[in-house]
Amino acid sequence: MKYTSNDIRGATFSRRLRGADESELRAFLDGVAGQLEQLEREFSASQARCAQLERELERYRSLDQGLRDTLLEVKTTSEGAREAARKEAELIVREAEFKAGQLLAGGREEQRRLRSDLETLRERRDSFTRRIRHLLEQQLELVDLLSQSEPSADAPADQEEHRAGPPSDH
Repeated sequence: MKYTSNDIRGATFSRRLRGADESELRAFLDGVAGQLEQLEREFSASQARCAQLERELERYRSLDQGLRDTLLEVKTTSEGAREAARKEAELIVREAEFKAGQLLAGGREEQRRLRSDLETLRERRDSFTRRIRHLLEQQLELVDLLSQSEPSADAPADQEEHRAGPPSDH
């Protein structure tokens, strides 16, 4: 049976001869009841404090779990972001390499075209030079012919043209 401080204070005992001094017994029981009341108050305060600490502990556990979940989410997100950045960097490098290849191919094609154009221009220059040289040689021959044979006053001008021949365009 559980006793309270009121049970102890209200306790009565049967009387006997040679029994204990009632005032001493009452003083002892009052002291025990006071100590019991003090222990009950301390126990009650301890229970309240324990309940408060359990609520705080639960709150901290909840916060801890929230932090763990957040850290996991941050880790997952950062890994995803890192992977996305790596893939984007690879894509940028591939695009740059592709564009560089296109530029090189375009440059090589332009170089080939310019060399071809240069060769064509050289051939035209050489052809033009040959034609001019040939024309000049013909003109020199005509000058030589004209200087060697002076036309006579009796010879018609028509005959002179036949001898020298018509000027050539080539």
